[in-house]
Amino acid sequence: MNKFKQTYIPIFAGILTSFSLCLNVVFTSNSSIKEMFREEINGIGISELITLIAIVIFYQKVWYIFLTCSKIITHILSGIFASFMLIGLSYSKLVTWDFIFGNIRQFIIACIFFGGYFLLFDICLSLLYRFCLSNMDKYTAQIKKRVPLFIEQHYAIFAFVFISICWLPYLLFNLPGSVPHDGYRQINMFYNIEPLSNHHPWVLTEFFGFIMELGRTVSDNFGAFLIVLVLFVIEAFCYAIICNKIKAWSASFAFNALVLIFFALLPVFGAYAQAIIKDGIFTAVFSLFFVYYIDLCLAYIRKKEINDFYKKLIILFFIEMCVCLTRNNGFHMIIPADLLLLFFTVKKKRRYILLLSFCVLISYYLVDNKLATYLGVEPGSQREMLSIPFQQTARYLKEYPDDVSDAEEKAINNVLSYSTIAEKYTPEISDPVKSTYKDEATNEELISYFKAWFTMFLKHPDVYFEATFNNTYGYYYPFHNCDALGAYQFYIKGEPIATGEFDIHYIIPKNVQSIIVTYAELWRKIPGLSQLINPATYTWILLIGIGYLCYQKKYKGIVALVAPFLNILVCIASPVNGLLRYSFPLIGCTPIIIYWCLFYKETKSN
Repeated sequence: MNKFKQTYIPIFAGILTSFSLCLNVVFTSNSSIKEMFREEINGIGISELITLIAIVIFYQKVWYIFLTCSKIITHILSGIFASFMLIGLSYSKLVTWDFIFGNIRQFIIACIFFGGYFLLFDICLSLLYRFCLSNMDKYTAQIKKRVPLFIEQHYAIFAFVFISICWLPYLLFNLPGSVPHDGYRQINMFYNIEPLSNHHPWVLTEFFGFIMELGRTVSDNFGAFLIVLVLFVIEAFCYAIICNKIKAWSASFAFNALVLIFFALLPVFGAYAQAIIKDGIFTAVFSLFFVYYIDLCLAYIRKKEINDFYKKLIILFFIEMCVCLTRNNGFHMIIPADLLLLFFTVKKKRRYILLLSFCVLISYYLVDNKLATYLGVEPGSQREMLSIPFQQTARYLKEYPDDVSDAEEKAINNVLSYSTIAEKYTPEISDPVKSTYKDEATNEELISYFKAWFTMFLKHPDVYFEATFNNTYGYYYPFHNCDALGAYQFYIKGEPIATGEFDIHYIIPKNVQSIIVTYAELWRKIPGLSQLINPATYTWILLIGIGYLCYQKKYKGIVALVAPFLNILVCIASPVNGLLRYSFPLIGCTPIIIYWCLFYKETKSN
């Protein structure tokens, strides 16, 4: 029996996993189960054969270890990841869930593939967690390296210079800097070319406009360059401080080096540092907030007296206000995180954490509401929060146009253009449907819309789930690049023609500029590197980190990760599937997340 468990079960498991890796993802509703297997499985290539042999050998060698170190959390995570794979494969190839739910025979095949992925992830997670537990002592100890004294004593300066040099080609090859749609609208708002609204944070709009006004004393191009230069410096400074903080936490030389390389070489950071857009600066200040947040948590669990506790709270307050004022949803990630900071603060200082939350709440309300109203800033449209229900309604009308009552049609038409949203429906981006939103719709009409939305859900709930999966799978399936919109922002709106009221244009020849653009895009094509540019990879890293804390029964450590986790939820509710810039804040926090999950230790409350 033991021989059977050690020899034949791993072979069977390896074959099952290799089936999963060789699937074609097709759907033929009238095929027999035998024909469907033949259509689905493509294992005739040499790479598939090598994969099968490698997996079987790997499973046989680690099977006993896997049985001794797997736990319920590895099973749960493996089920989640296997589900992500099936959903992602089905929607990326078929734009429906027919690969899973097409018919009973297809469902059987999907279950088999689910089993193969489940085994692969369960084994890999169990071995990863076991390795981390048994080798942490090696990685927590500082490895002595011969680093120049200046770098050791001025690591933040060194990190800033190193990051800036690595980002410099993005700036130089795109002079004066890219001005994408969102950034250009903010400049327009500052100059009253279009009404000033809070669709984009109005304080950041004024900040961009003020710098633009200074630069325009020379030229429009110089104004755009000046904005980019300020953003470039701020973002490099934030990441340099993060590197310095992680080094101060006694991270190993290797970990410090990897963090610095991550910020310096991953194209997304340099690419957004050369663009006038809120996402780059928001990610930088959000990541800076998170590193100071974790710094307070670490001081508590390591039982260190925070001599400058009040100073750190003041710094945290200003950083949090920057987060709130550089992206409208930043506030919703900050306040829950602040309240959960109470778990990592000594009792006598918890009232100051509450005071911090209160000050952020009041300050943000005064700036974003009272002051904005006084200055005539128009509020942002409610449509930005309704991507999910709008996509569900549009898909319903596309698939079941004859199953809508007159009352439902009227309720929808009061909010959206009933006659066009089915035609405008695009599975992976909600902007075409949202563009039909009627801003004059009253609260009563919105309530009526949601009543109709709910009654339609009861008739065809599957459509709602399909619409949601189709518009979100890029945030949890790491093997599909977003095609709905570009990952980077290498363009000037309207260029090479004078863009509206301003003459902003690239001064570098197109063939030279294309070198850095091609380099950045190349990362999205090379296996392994492409996953580093895919939002779902960072969702998986966060979930794996949470799983590792559960694996060690260190559940309290999970609450400190609420801010980046909320960013995932923001992405799920966003209008575009798998868009890199929406998950950018999670990417910026990833080195901090990894450090926290690896080195977090429980402590008793004080």
